[in-house]
Amino acid sequence: MTSETPAVTIDLFVSMLKQVIEENAAHGRETPLAAAWGRETLLDETGLNSYDIVELIFKIEDHFGIEVDYNANNSVNRATTIGELCDEIGKLVAKKQAA
Repeated sequence: MTSETPAVTIDLFVSMLKQVIEENAAHGRETPLAAAWGRETLLDETGLNSYDIVELIFKIEDHFGIEVDYNANNSVNRATTIGELCDEIGKLVAKKQAA
């Protein structure tokens, strides 16, 4: 990974969340208000469904060049807020950069 790899910031992460939801809203789903999303926003409040989660994971993997192991035994899956999920992705990016 190069030094050009962007850091995992809340703003970037929320932007990715919004993009996934907006893309899937084209399929007839209502888009939740996302103007006030931040670190403490519960993932349940974002309106993400299982398809959105898969799309978000793919987007994260492509953007940061990492692999996200999204299963019940992984801390990524146990995140309940946007901030917790962002922090877990940040740990994966840091681990990749240290390798």
